[in-house]
Amino acid sequence: MTTELTLPEGWSPYAVAGDSTGTLWLTILAPPGLAHLTPGEPGDPWIEPLPQGQPMLLSIAGDVVWFTRTDDKLVRREAGGEQTVFKVPEGTGPYGIAATATGDVWFTAPGTNQLGRRAADGTITMFDLPMPEARPAMITCDAEGTPWAALNGAGALARVRDETVEIIKLPDGRTPPAPVGIIASAGGIWYTDIAGGSVGRVEQSGAVRQYPFADPACRPHAVAAASDGSCWASLWGSDQLAHVTTDGRITLHELPGREPHGLWVSPAEVWVAMESGSLVAVEATSGNAGDPSRP
Repeated sequence: MTTELTLPEGWSPYAVAGDSTGTLWLTILAPPGLAHLTPGEPGDPWIEPLPQGQPMLLSIAGDVVWFTRTDDKLVRREAGGEQTVFKVPEGTGPYGIAATATGDVWFTAPGTNQLGRRAADGTITMFDLPMPEARPAMITCDAEGTPWAALNGAGALARVRDETVEIIKLPDGRTPPAPVGIIASAGGIWYTDIAGGSVGRVEQSGAVRQYPFADPACRPHAVAAASDGSCWASLWGSDQLAHVTTDGRITLHELPGREPHGLWVSPAEVWVAMESGSLVAVEATSGNAGDPSRP
């Protein structure tokens, strides 16, 4: 079953994530701000406008919400509503973000071709990427706390271990790969290839598996992990949501609205942020429903 929640007129949601209380948090491109709502409860979504900059991606650790801002800022929002803004090096243009239970916050810096880490004590360390114009996009941390980033311009993933950046080259598919979304899951790392119309998975062994969609122009964007190790991906170019199992079974769900971007998996539903102005919920147990597609 699919449910659509229409947001106030003019809102363009981008990223979405949920906290332990069931509250959904969204970055809103227009008007720029951080919004939250609790599905099923009365009342309109509440937005906290930004005085400057534009929010991009977000990450939740405990009861704290972190998000990146295009004006070289990271923002921490406490449970009580207080927001603290932290400057990062000029020109970094932070985009992806991954907050950890230890207090470290990792972010991508496409403006300077780097990955960044803000430690719990406030120290910021920048890591140069050894490939020019790598365009780091989204970032995730695995169960061991190792950060992994999608390098959209380099056709590769990066991880940082022992303070050293390691590069994992991705195999070509229908086109040279251009990863954007990335998420750690049970047994591996999922990523989306927006250029090649596929998702891929880096196994713990280091093997890379690719799962192409039937439509090469579907433009997979974000990816989220399910508890069984499978993944869900938003298909920005075809207005669909895809469910992909570890053995490559693909199920597609048609979405109302246009331009799906961020998504978050709860125990019961997958929430998708539609830039056209809504949130869409698809039953997480419906992996075998919809239009099965095996290219």
